[in-house]
Amino acid sequence: MSRPLFDVLEELGPRVTEAPHVLLLLDFDGTLTPIAQHPDNVRLHPRQVAALKALGARMPVSLAVISGRERADLQARVGVPGAIYAGNHGLEISGPGFMFVEPTAVACRNALQGLAADLSNRVAAIPGAFVEDKGLTLSVHYRQAPPDSAETIRQTVHGALANASHPFQLTAGNMVFDVRPRVAWNKGTAANWIRTQLAQPDVLVVYVGDDATDEDAFAALPDGITIKVGGGPSETAAAYQVDSPEDVWRFLDWLAKSLRYEVPVAGAIV
Repeated sequence: MSRPLFDVLEELGPRVTEAPHVLLLLDFDGTLTPIAQHPDNVRLHPRQVAALKALGARMPVSLAVISGRERADLQARVGVPGAIYAGNHGLEISGPGFMFVEPTAVACRNALQGLAADLSNRVAAIPGAFVEDKGLTLSVHYRQAPPDSAETIRQTVHGALANASHPFQLTAGNMVFDVRPRVAWNKGTAANWIRTQLAQPDVLVVYVGDDATDEDAFAALPDGITIKVGGGPSETAAAYQVDSPEDVWRFLDWLAKSLRYEVPVAGAIV
């Protein structure tokens, strides 16, 4: 069972200060920023970008941002040079000196395009629902759809998947259905792959996320500091929990101070 993060910061302090290297993995939507009505409307405040740049520029921290967004879109919205970017739930990763794209997901691209077209046709009659094709994965958003259409959308998505020519994996998120190729790769696999690329002994992984797909990473990092964003009684594999993106920036401020350098995080606009 997860514990409230701010109740235990003092006991986490030595783990952070004594770690020879920290890999800071942050989800984007719902973690660094509140979830918006439309994914195109999400932006970091310049002060938040400056804070992330400061964290990522100082040793002993490697900064990585991981998201269901397409990697190029994620990188453009975060805009921190030298950071690691993992898009499409970790299926594509770039960082200083490396680039990875999961090959089986690439091979599924044509089948995914066909599914995206089918789903777009099926949800076209539902106001506010739309399909986002992200190259290696797709999302069916319904935050702007009428509340009484949620069950219709769910049935529509399941119906399209039942008729698909290739097996896909479905995850229900916050007013979104995420569809991924059924491959042996997820955010947890990606987090450990990134840790390996760093080639840093005894690296401490700090992972912060809010989504159902982040649960794979929480489960894959039992030796790390894993933090679920979002209150309520929902079960999580994360060791700790905070309520909101505002709390995430409060934690990043604490992390910066624990590492003994100042970062303009406190009071960051969310």
